[in-house]
Amino acid sequence: MYWLVKILKILFLMFFRLFFTVEYLGVENIPSSGPAVLAANHPSYLDPVLIYVVSERPIRFLAWDKLFQIPILGFFLRLFGAIPVNVYSKDSNAFEQAMQVLRQGDLLGVFPEAGRSQQGYMESLKSGAARLAIFNNCPIVPITITGAYEAWPVHRLLPLPRKIMVRFWQPIQPGQEWQNRRNDPDFHRELMERWREVVNRQLIPGLKAHERRDKLFAQPAWHLRIFEIVPLGALLIMLFSKVPKLWLMLPATAYYLYLLADIHLLPQGRISKVLRDLSAPILMVAWTDILAYGVEMPQAEHFSLLAVMSALMLPYYWTSYYDTQRYLRGLTLAFYLNFVLQLWYPFAYGLHVALPLYTACYAVYHQHLHWYSQLIVVCSYVTGVVAFLPTRPEQLLPYVLLCPIIVAYMKLVKFTAHDGRQI
Repeated sequence: MYWLVKILKILFLMFFRLFFTVEYLGVENIPSSGPAVLAANHPSYLDPVLIYVVSERPIRFLAWDKLFQIPILGFFLRLFGAIPVNVYSKDSNAFEQAMQVLRQGDLLGVFPEAGRSQQGYMESLKSGAARLAIFNNCPIVPITITGAYEAWPVHRLLPLPRKIMVRFWQPIQPGQEWQNRRNDPDFHRELMERWREVVNRQLIPGLKAHERRDKLFAQPAWHLRIFEIVPLGALLIMLFSKVPKLWLMLPATAYYLYLLADIHLLPQGRISKVLRDLSAPILMVAWTDILAYGVEMPQAEHFSLLAVMSALMLPYYWTSYYDTQRYLRGLTLAFYLNFVLQLWYPFAYGLHVALPLYTACYAVYHQHLHWYSQLIVVCSYVTGVVAFLPTRPEQLLPYVLLCPIIVAYMKLVKFTAHDGRQI
């Protein structure tokens, strides 16, 4: 079954990267040989798999015995070598199996909380991880998992897309005291408190940041922001063009009615804030062909651009909320300035150059998570536009120069976010 485990590890890692933009730090702290206890906080059901998929060595995890009774889940737990343990009483059989794993020089994964966290913060700890490490004279690798509680807390049936970070700290190495006090329960508890202190270095700041974000999302919706007023200017200009007024007015009317509803009627939270931010790009999609007709620009194929921009925008919702705000403002500006340029430099694929290149300039400047991946996507796409379309350099130049100008503008001008913060 070795090949099946390898394939599943790759598939799970791909899923985590896409759905949770999971980020790993300190993977090199997993010992390359010899026994070790990998001990992590336990915010969600995702935790064992999050740790397992990034390790080059197999890890045997202690798992709640009731989970083995679930048909499909039980199969996968056995496939990955999990050890069933009764969490409600002292399970000497599970402890002996765990000891055997370490005696064989393998890695053992444990969750000292002996259950998923109810609030994200660590509660009471079991001393089993310390005893296992002490009796086998092997290191303990502390692991902090942040973001998984927001993704899949104990009270939620299914996970949601949230950014997850897994950090492997430097191992707590055995010393002479481990042998001198190996049977001292107080020392076992001291070692677990030392482990807790290491894990909490990142866990507590992460949870507090999540609490601040929740308060931010619950705040009242902000009034119309500058980039949300820009479409109104475009609408007024296009009223004097040959665009059919009904098709021009319908998307804009729906857009501004939604904004008014969000400001005055809709309950506020994470989803409402995300939808508010996405409403501007949605209007762009609805308006693209209408505005192109108004400036007498040849109609271009936009499905590929929509697909590429959707992929390029994805990382921002798992990084910084304020990075998202700035990026969307610049994207809106690039979109409408493109149509201004069309009046003097007609080029059907101007959007296909301006929007991806703006994203590339923004990514290079801010260097957020996965910015290098965005560069690869942008360069590949724009190269395809240049290579497969009959374009001349003078046609592309205005749209290329538009991008650094917008990024510079975004740097110099301050904007107001949903919570009133100047960004």
